[in-house]
Amino acid sequence: MYLPEGSFAPVPTPLDAGGVFDAPALGKHLAWLASEGLEGALILGTNGEFPSFTLTERKQVAEAAVDADTGLALLLNAGGCALPDVLELAAHAANVGFEAMLCPPPWYFRQAPVAGLAEFFRRVLDEAKLPVLLYHIPQVTGVPIGDELLDAIGGHERLVGVKDSSGDETEMARLQPRFADGAYMVGHDKLVAKCYAEGGRGSISACASVVPDLVAKIRVKPDQQAKLNSVRGMLEKFGLMPAVKAILQKKGFGRYATRPPMQGLDPAKAEQMFAMLNMFGAIKW
Repeated sequence: MYLPEGSFAPVPTPLDAGGVFDAPALGKHLAWLASEGLEGALILGTNGEFPSFTLTERKQVAEAAVDADTGLALLLNAGGCALPDVLELAAHAANVGFEAMLCPPPWYFRQAPVAGLAEFFRRVLDEAKLPVLLYHIPQVTGVPIGDELLDAIGGHERLVGVKDSSGDETEMARLQPRFADGAYMVGHDKLVAKCYAEGGRGSISACASVVPDLVAKIRVKPDQQAKLNSVRGMLEKFGLMPAVKAILQKKGFGRYATRPPMQGLDPAKAEQMFAMLNMFGAIKW
């Protein structure tokens, strides 16, 4: 059973000026990430703005990532609020060649009973043909992957790990031991070194999309964490997702337009950010 390990980028989904998915841009970005030393990429995660795409579009994005054939291990976020959609995407991920899939809890009914959430995940685990990592990002979903829920789900051969994007060291201390024999993957750049130190298998963090070499170094050079923290802080100052897209556009991978309700970075602010990053020497243009 495949277990992700090392540094993964949760890549943005590139759109052209008309708001249409740009498959060549995704391929160029993935190829560059592979050349910079990453082990893999998460397709259509939060940074990939997956709720902004139809089920058909998400399948197209998944296929394009596989067709790019970059050698990266690919994970697909199959999350959604409609169980049939999740199951359809899970089947598609297996059919086109993904290594594993992620699944967050259904987020619209935030007061759903634990028994209902557990049944949702067990249905996914029973029908998926790939290893499954739960996706813990309560600041977005409003539905945590708590201990009561994990106990209710119980053991399952395809439940192999968790992506913990809470950014909370306490959550890392709670979840990492529960997946000590599987894959605990931290989802926040500022906790990459700590994740490895505490026995985690790797990271799926936003900065890996723009400074992949720096994130990849953390595993063997944890003293580079402070530099990564500085880069993350700069991007957050301008808005993490629009900042990442602005950098990738400037690097020439594609237009990286946005769909409402998300918005791109104001050009003047983008230039200000580029100047700050240049002073810091953080980005290879």
